[in-house]
Amino acid sequence: MSRSFNFRQKHVCLIEFSCAILNGSHDNRLIKKYMRIFIAGAGAVASVLSQQLAKDKEISKVVCGSNDLKRAKEFINTRNKKVSIVKLDLSNDQQLVKTVRGFDLIINASLPRFNLVLMKAALTVGANYQDLASELADLKTAEQLKLHKQFKKAGLVALINTGVAPGITNLLARKGADKLENIDQINIRLIEDQIASELIFAWSIETTVDEVTAPPLVYRKGKFQLTKPFHNPEDYDYGHGFGIRRMYSIYGDEVSTLPFYIKTKNIDYKSCGTDIDFAKALHRLGLFNKKPVTVGCIKVIPVNLLASISPKVPSPAEMLKLIKNGVIENAVFSSLVECIGTQSGKKIRIRNIATFPDLKGIMKKFPGATYISYPTGIAAYAFSKVIKHIQTPGVFPPEALDFSLRRKVLLELELNGITFEEEFSKA
Repeated sequence: MSRSFNFRQKHVCLIEFSCAILNGSHDNRLIKKYMRIFIAGAGAVASVLSQQLAKDKEISKVVCGSNDLKRAKEFINTRNKKVSIVKLDLSNDQQLVKTVRGFDLIINASLPRFNLVLMKAALTVGANYQDLASELADLKTAEQLKLHKQFKKAGLVALINTGVAPGITNLLARKGADKLENIDQINIRLIEDQIASELIFAWSIETTVDEVTAPPLVYRKGKFQLTKPFHNPEDYDYGHGFGIRRMYSIYGDEVSTLPFYIKTKNIDYKSCGTDIDFAKALHRLGLFNKKPVTVGCIKVIPVNLLASISPKVPSPAEMLKLIKNGVIENAVFSSLVECIGTQSGKKIRIRNIATFPDLKGIMKKFPGATYISYPTGIAAYAFSKVIKHIQTPGVFPPEALDFSLRRKVLLELELNGITFEEEFSKA
């Protein structure tokens, strides 16, 4: 998710999306069964996603595109004959179209700033499209929705924001909201804990900086608002072995789309854990500052300095070595979505919790993956399997899927070690 502070960008008219829940008319131009998949990106998430796709009998070919083949070979396992890597510069439109022609589905597992580039390429070659998160240049509008009419006209589907958060969290929000007659509040709460003796990034430094420096988007009294990063602390009783945790506001893509599909008054997004605490400390030190500061006789941009000295996301081989040497002991990720509203005149709180395998469990399923790359890659795979079943063309986030498709995604996730629980209580 890449953020900028240009508030002059015009908002997209999203009224039609609020009515476009995917249980509509059939379009014969939609692809019924895709066999060839192109993944833009060849990092930690693409590593998990490509191997998972290669195991699928319906998939005949998986190609990962990267501008750094040496680094890509550290992540992408090409021992499976279905999987290969190609050199790709996403800024070269002609090369991109030539490379992705003939594929049935294009998945952006690289940076969100390439979403529109890849979507336009998909339209050109007649492919369905999928990504993991939005760029949100104006901090409020999911840019992919701009191309809804083009995808609809072309008879193609673009399923956007299909990672863990956003992605699974969107499904949990819809699941809880569907059981309430009126929804007052949706609270999204995450835990990101890592026990390690060294600094280990689960995301690229660029993505991490974008996430923690953007003014968090909230939806209050039916209007979008921006707050300050790491503000509005809340001691939240998460339960499930985590107990009461201090949560802070950070940016969540889900807030930008949920109000158009779920009628509610308020939505906010908070997270906690060692990774969040560390990011908060760097933020307070000013190391995420994008304005130059003078150090002696030299002007330095703190965030650029941080990016230049920060370690890269470890490759699978590096990850295994870190675990073997005891640098990383364990890590865990969990997401919870709480919907508060009324049902039969009573105030009800519904909490849906997704629990992912901890790092030790992940090592048994996918040696070398991180506690973030595994659930994100598995989520992307699960969403990719339902695209062929979407009968209405256009651009849609996960909460726009109908019940049967959302259920298919959740069942696929359960097959890969992700558990779901639902709790009801008085609000």
